[in-house]
Amino acid sequence: MSSTTPTIPDRLLALAADFTRHHDTLRDLALLRGPKPGSNLVQRVIPRPQALARSAMDVSDTVETMPRLYRSPEVKAAMERLAQLGALALLAADHILDAADLLLDGPPASGARQVAGYGTPLLEAGRRIVLARQLTSLGSEDCLATARLLAGELHAQQHLPIDHRPTGLSRTQLQALEAVAAGRVTLDRLQDRAHVRPDEFRLSISTVRSLETRGLVHRETCPLPLHDERLHLTPDGRTALTALFALPVATPRQARRSGVSTPPSTARPASRPAVSPARSATR
Repeated sequence: MSSTTPTIPDRLLALAADFTRHHDTLRDLALLRGPKPGSNLVQRVIPRPQALARSAMDVSDTVETMPRLYRSPEVKAAMERLAQLGALALLAADHILDAADLLLDGPPASGARQVAGYGTPLLEAGRRIVLARQLTSLGSEDCLATARLLAGELHAQQHLPIDHRPTGLSRTQLQALEAVAAGRVTLDRLQDRAHVRPDEFRLSISTVRSLETRGLVHRETCPLPLHDERLHLTPDGRTALTALFALPVATPRQARRSGVSTPPSTARPASRPAVSPARSATR
């Protein structure tokens, strides 16, 4: 189903998954443990938000240079979101760099006291990690909202050809695809259960398996306690969701005839105030 060259909404959905992976890494309880937590941050963590910022800017540049693209309010809003995503990722990288510096400059520690041995530097580094996590916590949601916005607008302006809407998906399956794209679905292997946020719909493991069978989602190891795996969209899953966003919403009668339910809305409030990075994430 997926094309050789990903569309702009496809790229945004892939970026959403990368924001989710980044956020999982920052929530990993083992992040600051071990004999060299500073080096761990430098090697394992810092490259990810820097890559997120580059990807957001690359997508923004692609939209900026599209020929014959009318700068509608939707396009302008999408570009503002992309600018914010890039700036927030750079700020997060900056805080992680500061945390790494604190730990690299801190006193050595060993044995059972290796974490406590850092004392104040470790506590301060932890605060910087929390700040980095807060700055990027809505990155996946923002990417999903921007993908929805651009898919509809680019299709309306004939910059995004879509042949057909995927058929045979229930409303719950559509909700699940969007929740997966936003980084909200994890799996508990022991209890064979799928987890979404408590205020959301109930997602059964049978729905997850039905999407896996169709090749729309796949599992990745998740570092969070009690969450063994996280669901991510496959390339075909991203293409399917882009098509659902781009094509006009079916009426209830059309939906019943085609076997497709009206896709649920995940629109977020208006863009947050733009944030400019205090300094570059690269030194």
